[in-house]
Amino acid sequence: MAIVNRSKTQSPVRLLSINPLRLIVSSFALVILTGTLLLLLPIATKSGATPGLLRALFTATSAVCVTGLVLEDTATYWSTFGKSVILLLIQVGGLGIVTITSFFYSFMRRKASLKTLVVTKESTASFNFEDVFALVRKIIAITLVTEGIGAIIFSWRFALRYGLRDGITKGIFQAVSSYCNAGFDLHGDTIAPGMLALGVTDGKFSSLIAWNNDPIVILTTALLIIFGGLGFLVWSEILSIRHGGRLHFHSRVVLAMTGILIVTGMIAFLATEWHNTQHPYSLGSLPVWQRPLAAFFQSVTPRTAGFNTIDQTSLYDTSKFITVILMFIGAAPGSTGGGIKITTFAVFVATILSDITNHDEIVLSRHRLSRETFTRALAVMGLGMLIVLTTTITLGYFEVQALESGRFSFLDLFYEATSAFATVGLSSAGTPNLTIGSQIILIPAMYLGRVGPASFAISLALRAAKKREIVHPEGKILVG
Repeated sequence: MAIVNRSKTQSPVRLLSINPLRLIVSSFALVILTGTLLLLLPIATKSGATPGLLRALFTATSAVCVTGLVLEDTATYWSTFGKSVILLLIQVGGLGIVTITSFFYSFMRRKASLKTLVVTKESTASFNFEDVFALVRKIIAITLVTEGIGAIIFSWRFALRYGLRDGITKGIFQAVSSYCNAGFDLHGDTIAPGMLALGVTDGKFSSLIAWNNDPIVILTTALLIIFGGLGFLVWSEILSIRHGGRLHFHSRVVLAMTGILIVTGMIAFLATEWHNTQHPYSLGSLPVWQRPLAAFFQSVTPRTAGFNTIDQTSLYDTSKFITVILMFIGAAPGSTGGGIKITTFAVFVATILSDITNHDEIVLSRHRLSRETFTRALAVMGLGMLIVLTTTITLGYFEVQALESGRFSFLDLFYEATSAFATVGLSSAGTPNLTIGSQIILIPAMYLGRVGPASFAISLALRAAKKREIVHPEGKILVG
């Protein structure tokens, strides 16, 4: 008689439903697959020809993972249907399919199961289960209001150049893409007068470089990026202040680190790029009054946004490396941004400082942090670095000829790999210039960056953690 171990014969569907993180990771994959199938349709392109599997998959992954790396200019290559699909993928990817589903679930006022609450809690990066659906409703409301205000401002400014119809279309697209930190834009089908004066005859992949003389567009985009990158939990607490609420430790750290990184980055870019005139849209080539604004935006956009107002290929190596650091750190947990997250970086720095000052506890802003928090921060940072370095080395293998010919440097590949993992979308090499092998490698990097390397690793574990029954002897090893 055969004895079957039930714990080892669970179906894939059953295993999928056990772990909330696995459900979140799988939901992103499902949306990417759906988007790929829609973009493969001939009606998705202006030419009426199918874009091919790689182009459709890359674009869908970039949109869902709110990255912004593209193989084709969004405005000139994709049709109205294709752009609508991309916009929908950006919105779903920015909020998360679980968050959106939970919103409709809460709207129906149905009693939630424990598993539903757990999944929603993980998706929104909430600390507890208390009224988690109320947080979801706040998230949707904040998103719609913020994007709506941004769309009105953009439509007003864009209508002056593109006309009312195109202005509104581009304005809505810009608002959603900015708040979701996606980096996609629809400006590639128009050549601005300033670009013609400089001999630029093609507006493809121009992003916002033609809008440096419009502080309203630049500042609105920057503010939407910052708002989207703060995290939904932080915004919920900010809005609760008027009702007697207060900012908890997490929110204070996020706001402080956001300000520090933006100001530090701005000063660094002004110092390194002030005299850079290698390109008509380098920082040093802009009028003096535009340079601080451009430096501010260059400091904001690596927080996983992907828009650019200065030419990334002309950046000095120092500036590229600074951008890589900002991209890798990224935005806040539970936000539309990527990277290892600013709180992870804050914990890591606090640990180093506590060790240097010989403290027996990890202290951040006069608050004690648990060793478990540091362990998770170290794991996230370590996995992130592993993904970026592995992607960079693999890109170097596929781009040997380009490196030998001097078309771009190894730092440009490091820049590209970090941009993909941190879901930023900035490129100093030009993603369409990469080989097919390199473009394929960037797809899983974007996906892992969006779902989170730690979350992905945990989701692969099909069994619950067990306590060791064997007590091992302590091992002594020298470090440092």
